[in-house]
Amino acid sequence: MNSSVPAVSIITPAYKRVDYLGQAIESALRQTFQDFELLVCDDSAEPKIEELCRSYGDDRIIYRANSNRLGIARNNLSGFQSAQSDLVTKLDDDDLWTPEFLEKLVPVMLSNPKVCLAFSDHWLIDADGNRTNEATDEQTVRFGRDILPYGFVEQSKTLLVNKSIPLASSAVFRKSAIDWSIYAAYADRFGGAYDFFLSSHLIASGMDVFYVPERLTEYRIHSGSGTSTRRLQNALETLFVAEKNYKNPGLQDISSSYKNICSYESKRVGNAYLRQRKILPALSYYSRSLKYYLLT
Repeated sequence: MNSSVPAVSIITPAYKRVDYLGQAIESALRQTFQDFELLVCDDSAEPKIEELCRSYGDDRIIYRANSNRLGIARNNLSGFQSAQSDLVTKLDDDDLWTPEFLEKLVPVMLSNPKVCLAFSDHWLIDADGNRTNEATDEQTVRFGRDILPYGFVEQSKTLLVNKSIPLASSAVFRKSAIDWSIYAAYADRFGGAYDFFLSSHLIASGMDVFYVPERLTEYRIHSGSGTSTRRLQNALETLFVAEKNYKNPGLQDISSSYKNICSYESKRVGNAYLRQRKILPALSYYSRSLKYYLLT
């Protein structure tokens, strides 16, 4: 590897949250594995964010401001495309890493070129940074990470069915395993479900996946569940990726599971429209859900 190229590129999309961003950056700087670059991709072009990044006096921190707002998927894409390393990881501007996160995941990938993805479990924290133990335990079980042993994942496609991969907060993946032209083509459709899209393409690649059953990051949960418009958008974005997965030749052996997932996600979209009293769109997605359910 060229010594001028960092072992891993950290992508931190930012949007106005200066106080949280400082905590995120400092958790990266405290890593026991120090061979990295940190790209802060500012979708708000906020002067205070640039000032914060430059205040650390660390050449590894690279500040990038978008002249026009890109949105979550394309802001992340700008970071991925600018990354010098083939190994990339996400650190959102309101999340935190424990000091050994990179040390536990990056060397595994450096020594195993057939591994496209390494991930860990994570803590849930509240807006003030307090760990929520019960909610964390519930989520670990809900997404099937409690039964995953340390090491190579034998049936990696089940990770998609169980939604086990916290790609946006607790994973390192190989940039070269993704067809970024496909990502760019669909970014406006999957939006905030970009992590689901990336996880799906990494698993469909057929490359190896590695799991570390330790909570090495902290994912921040904010109060409130978002607006009805945001919930609808989230449901539509997730359904879009689910339907792509159902048709993906690399995922055909779990197509029966994705048939059920598409049925569930279609119903979720219908429910979101119904909450907005949009009856006709709701009925359309309920019908779509039923069609998936009845497929053999």
